[in-house]
Amino acid sequence: MTSVKRYGPGDGKGRITMADYHQSKDTLDGLPQTIAERVPVTSTPNIFSYTSHVFARHPELVQRFIKATKADVGGVGGHVVAADEVKSVIARFVLENNSFQGEPIFTSLIVTHTGDDVAVTGIMSEKVDMAVVDELMWDALQLGADKAAELGLYGPGQDLVADAFTGNLRGAGPATVALPFPVRKDNASQTVLLSFADKTEPMAFNYYATGAYLLPRFNTGLVIAASKMKRGYIMDIVDLDTKAQAIEAGAHPRDQEALDSKMEELAKGLQERVISLRAPEDLYDIEGLCRSSRFVIARIWSRSETGERDQLGYVCSAERLHNIKTKKGFTYGGKDDPVLLAFAQGDWPAPGEITSPWAACPMVAGDCRGSHYLHILPMPINSQTSYWSGPILSAITLSCNIHTGRIGAISDQFALGTPWDHVRAKASELAVQFRAAHGIKQPATLHEDELEYQEGWKERRARLEREFRVQPPLVFSATNGHQTARSAGALGKAGRPDEVD
Repeated sequence: MTSVKRYGPGDGKGRITMADYHQSKDTLDGLPQTIAERVPVTSTPNIFSYTSHVFARHPELVQRFIKATKADVGGVGGHVVAADEVKSVIARFVLENNSFQGEPIFTSLIVTHTGDDVAVTGIMSEKVDMAVVDELMWDALQLGADKAAELGLYGPGQDLVADAFTGNLRGAGPATVALPFPVRKDNASQTVLLSFADKTEPMAFNYYATGAYLLPRFNTGLVIAASKMKRGYIMDIVDLDTKAQAIEAGAHPRDQEALDSKMEELAKGLQERVISLRAPEDLYDIEGLCRSSRFVIARIWSRSETGERDQLGYVCSAERLHNIKTKKGFTYGGKDDPVLLAFAQGDWPAPGEITSPWAACPMVAGDCRGSHYLHILPMPINSQTSYWSGPILSAITLSCNIHTGRIGAISDQFALGTPWDHVRAKASELAVQFRAAHGIKQPATLHEDELEYQEGWKERRARLEREFRVQPPLVFSATNGHQTARSAGALGKAGRPDEVD
């Protein structure tokens, strides 16, 4: 028996249609055109804004949130790019069911893709139960997976790893985060940086956090700004590796049953193992923890005059899917292709400061088969993956009106025709050089325990393990001008080794 959905018009109300939305693609209708031709530099998302709220004369001052949810529900040509039809099916479902107790769930939203991951990002108010939004997104992504299967796309529903929606998207496969807007009567404008990564893991976002929020060489505002930025930030760092935690708790690394049991125990209630550190006081500790995939900066807070946490302004989807149970009954071997929301300007770094660490072309874990290290490629929004279907990153800024809940305009931080073209060329050259030079060998590949899609390697390793034998090592000595192999254990009574043929 199907449970009654908590979202949608309901109560005899008419169905929501596209006529209920203002679309940014129509913004210039009836206005003079200031340019004759436009050079395309990015695939700018269409903004859907619920009209009765966008154009309200006296908008209510309420707590609002921006929420982003992303998942791979099936890719074109493998894990390369999302299909437009899949994106549109997801968008239509969300737009037509965008209601909760007579209020719109999202007052304004966009639908995008990065690589083969589809994302829905929108503004909602505190009146909407977050579980209702998650339920709407789960059903929309399931519908997208059905369309992907119909089109014969690769891996339909790949990131929908739970049996069914249980009230919370976290731990169910999709990457999802929500960030509360500040509540203020004046200055309704708030800039939000939204970043998506494909073919990599949450640790990739550590480059944002340890760069723009910690080091003046990326953000001079840490030194010269008069805002709260001068006080530094407080960072919540999450331990993502429940497998390592299980081993540290006593489970044997080769005992899969014991590992799964302990990881399931650790994951009960979606608990986090987290530490809060202060920047810049704890710089060395932060850098030390965040050097590996295990520890990720999940949240960043501004600091009050007393140095305590003030406003939350940075949140990323810090999860590791390979440490949760799935509908197939095994521990999923994957990265979670994370999503990030961060405030920009004012008490926070500027968008260009947040993205600047990627100009150095750092390497991340993931890439093709989720089993390599490779240089991430900063790409315009709605782009497909890079070499070897490798890791890419997109970042856009949203100009949001926090009083009306409207996304007013969008800019693409990695658009074509910008200096990021140079970074892309450099990252591409480095990636080809590194990957082709090392191939399957480390350091190009991850540690054996981190290899994704590794069932084939497990079988091969198990077969080879059975063929290993234990024997004394061989030693060599010069005899009559040539070397003769001798067994280190074949020593005579006089202490001289016997010759080995």
